[in-house]
Amino acid sequence: MWKIALTLAAVVTSAPLDNADYSSINTFALRLLDHTYAFQEAFGVKNIAISPLSIWSVFSLLAEGSSGDTFMELLNALQLPNDLAATQTLHLAARGIFKSTSRDLILKGQSVMLSDCSLEIHPEFCELANLYSTDIYTVDPRNTTKLAADINYWICLATEGRILNSVKPQDLENLRMVLVDALYFKANWKYPFDPTQTKEEAFYNSQGQVVGSVNMMYHKAPHNLADSPRIGAQVLEMTYGKDEEFSMLILVPFDGMPIKKLLNNLATQPMDWLEDFRLDDPPKVDCYVPRFKISSQSDMVTPLKYTGIHSIFDGQKAELPGVSTSPLFVSSAIQNVDLEVTEEGTVAAVATVVGLEDRILGPRIEVNKEFVFLIVDRRTNLIVFSGVYGDPTTV
Repeated sequence: MWKIALTLAAVVTSAPLDNADYSSINTFALRLLDHTYAFQEAFGVKNIAISPLSIWSVFSLLAEGSSGDTFMELLNALQLPNDLAATQTLHLAARGIFKSTSRDLILKGQSVMLSDCSLEIHPEFCELANLYSTDIYTVDPRNTTKLAADINYWICLATEGRILNSVKPQDLENLRMVLVDALYFKANWKYPFDPTQTKEEAFYNSQGQVVGSVNMMYHKAPHNLADSPRIGAQVLEMTYGKDEEFSMLILVPFDGMPIKKLLNNLATQPMDWLEDFRLDDPPKVDCYVPRFKISSQSDMVTPLKYTGIHSIFDGQKAELPGVSTSPLFVSSAIQNVDLEVTEEGTVAAVATVVGLEDRILGPRIEVNKEFVFLIVDRRTNLIVFSGVYGDPTTV
């Protein structure tokens, strides 16, 4: 049984079909975030960032080449429609979000499939890959040093130089196929923060203990802010760009609630909370948000197994007859994400809040303890990136 490696890269520095229903993808996304944090936290890692959409995209492609238990596990875990045409429509709609480009916001996604030159890939699977804008190349997998260099160079270009050395030669031994998916997201805040207002402040865990310090940014600007008892968190939405097509949601757990409980709530509760807090005319909010940066490499195999996907990772049980005449299985799934949130704002912004207004009156949020964040497309609520920040550093 030959191996497939999946390498996923995504960068965040801080046009889909509007009528498509992405709730199934979001269900998978929030479950995967919950499982990824549980897996990483067991090794002492408390800052994670993933792109569930990137992972969903790659595995939904493989689902179309699978059969038997492998197909059923992917169908259930990825929340795919039972109808092939509906699955392809959903996949194409989701891929469409990677084409958002304006002066103050860039979101682009690129995918490539590298196969052993001696491996016979079914033409139908190649057509599927092309349908989802995945480039296909044949390579000599025996030269793992050159292959790793080529993959790293491709990822470097696709992520505007933000992610380097994503794979090592030893990661590619005995492989017949490599699937690489890269996302790049860069956006300016609709209402930027004034760097002169940033100052170092304490950061706490859910028990109220000081665990470090952060550079806390401040501004007063119109934002959606509400308590959500259903998930147990205060929800702040900060929009990106002039058109406000994307936003970052910061979810701060209620006092005494562990971050694990919040993640479990997100994974198990209905997602109508995504709409409940939005107002047509949001009030000005005193916002204290840490400047933070996360560079993470996550082994996604175990978290994906937690979602119910098992056989595709098993050399004896994987069923991917629609991909190749040779028996294949997925040996690794590594995702690299580089995410940075700073004060930078939109050049075309009408005004920059300098913090001269009263900081006491009116709505207020101070993000000074571990929190969950989501980056979403506001037109559809599709979750593009997600993560947890709980191990503070002053960046």
